[in-house]
Order: sequence, then structure tokens, then C-alpha cells
Amino acid sequence: MNKFSSRGLKAALALGALLGMAACATAPTSNAVLDDANASYQRAVNDAYAARGGTVELQSARAALQRAQAALQAGESAVIVEHYAYVAKRRTEAAIEAGKVVAGDEAVAAAAADRQRIMIEVRTREAEAMERRAAMSAAEAEAARKRAEEQLARAQAANASALAADEQSKRLAAQLEEMKAKKTERGMVLTLGDVLFDTGRSDLKPGAMRTLEQLAAFLRENPERSALIEGHTDSTGAAAYNQALSEQRALAVKNALAERGIAGERISAVGFGPSKPVVGNDTAAGRQQNRRVEIILPDNK
Repeated sequence: MNKFSSRGLKAALALGALLGMAACATAPTSNAVLDDANASYQRAVNDAYAARGGTVELQSARAALQRAQAALQAGESAVIVEHYAYVAKRRTEAAIEAGKVVAGDEAVAAAAADRQRIMIEVRTREAEAMERRAAMSAAEAEAARKRAEEQLARAQAANASALAADEQSKRLAAQLEEMKAKKTERGMVLTLGDVLFDTGRSDLKPGAMRTLEQLAAFLRENPERSALIEGHTDSTGAAAYNQALSEQRALAVKNALAERGIAGERISAVGFGPSKPVVGNDTAAGRQQNRRVEIILPDNK
């Protein structure tokens, strides 16, 4: 090769290098369509629903973006770069739509679960309310039964008390009738004539004891009853003597009852002498009626 040819080859190589450098220097470093597709892809990747529902679409979008980026770096035409960017964006949009479907399905499932939970809670509350009402009804029925039993028991007790009172009243009437007691405004009055005492004496005769035994038995059986013993004489003799004698005879009857177990505080004894005759003292029969001991059994209030 001659000298001229060598110089020509070097010049050609230098020119080629310069043209290559110029081509590299003029290749674009970015593309707006590709940037928009990349931004859409990143948003979809960060969307949990799109990531779950559009996995295949996102993979296709990523591959298209890689091809678009490679074309851009290789200096290929903008048409080729933007074609792959467009494909990537469409795949990204499909992934986002698939994510919306997943989100909707999950929202529907969540709503159904909430509805089921609410229905269970409502049914549970209704069942609890029914149990409370049933328990309350049972308690009310038990309370009503107890009230009925108590009322029956009170009625039976009242009836038994009435029967007992009636029996007691009959027994009292029989006892008083046996002792020949008479009903007066002051109560039942039992009159013991002067046959219980010797004339002018306050010592009780043995014949008086049966009557006093009956009276003591009556008072023992009826502990709520009390007795007032009154001594009376006729008008024969000095008034002071008769007063003392009436008091002594009343006291003798009280002591006889005390000896038979009747507490002293249940018995009162007083003498009236000749001051309260039942008939006139102008005959022997009248004076005999006036010589007496009266035992008053006041009615219970």
C-alpha cells in the first residue's frame, strides 16, 4: 500500500469514529411517554389490590418497559420506544382494573361478613332476651306460687285461730255456766253466798273449796283473765265491824286462789261492808242475800 492510501484509510477511520461519537451524542436520554408509563407502573406496583389481582399484567408491563428502555438507550426511533411504553401502560391499566375487581370482591365479602356478624349478634341478643323473659316469667310464676301458698297458710292459720277461739269461747262459757256466773256490764260475776263462811267469821268452810278449785282452774287455763273479789255484808251490827269483815272475807278468797297457783297481781280484793246491798236488810232472807262475796271477771279488751 502506498503512502497516499495509508493516509486515506486513517482519515476514513477517524471520520467513522467521529460519526459514531456524533450519533451517540445525539441519542435521546428520556421520553415523556415512557416516563408516564413508568410512573403508572410504579403506582400499580405500590397498589396492594393491583399487585394481587394483576400479577400477570404487571409482569407484561414490566417486560414492555424494559424493551422500551432498551430501545431508548439503543437510540432507536421514538415510535418504537413509545410503542412499547404504550403497551406497558395498557398492561398497567389492566392490572389496576383487576385490582379494583379484587378490592370490590373483598368489600363485598367484608360487607357479607359484617352482615352475618350483625345477624348473629341480633339473634344472640334476641335469644338472650327470650331467656331473660323466660327466667323472669319463671321467677314471677314462682313468686306468685309462693304468695298463693303464703295466703293459703295465713287463711289456714286464721281459720285455725278462729276455731281455737271458738273452742275457747265455748269452753269458757261452759266453765262459767258450771260456776253459775252471770253476765253483767262489769263482766262475768260469780256470787258466793255466806254459806262459805261461819257467821261473823272470815275463814272459808271446806264446802267452799270445790267452787274455788273451779275458779282457780278457770284462771289457770285463761292466763289473760284477771279477777276482782268484792266482800259484802248486811247492815246488822256496827258499820266498821262489817267493813272489816267484808275486807277479810275478800282477802280470804284471794289467798285461797293464790295457794292454787294464781299470781297475786291478777287478783284484786276489796271490801264494801253493807254499802252495796242487793235487796233490803229488813228480812232475814234479804240480809242473807246481802252477805256475799262477788268475784268479777272483767271482759278482755
